[in-house]
Amino acid sequence: MGIQYAAVVVMLGMGVFTFWLLRAGYRIKELSARMAHGVSGYLRTRPDPWLEGNLRAAFAEFDRELALILQERSYAAPAARDKFPQDPAAPPGR
Repeated sequence: MGIQYAAVVVMLGMGVFTFWLLRAGYRIKELSARMAHGVSGYLRTRPDPWLEGNLRAAFAEFDRELALILQERSYAAPAARDKFPQDPAAPPGR
């Protein structure tokens, strides 16, 4: 006999838990929908306004500093076609 008793215990446990939920007045359809929404992120709470404001300010400051750094660079990067031409005899830009 190839009966897997661990699977039977798991199924019995799920049945007892479901029966307990039904006796307590929960609806399985509502619980499963709530679990799915919770996992997908629709029921997440909003972050703390203080934390959200500080994070936005920090990223805005980082963005300004990055723009200044990139603006200070005055050289233009060469195009890839000029670095690695397909045909050495071809004129540049083709």
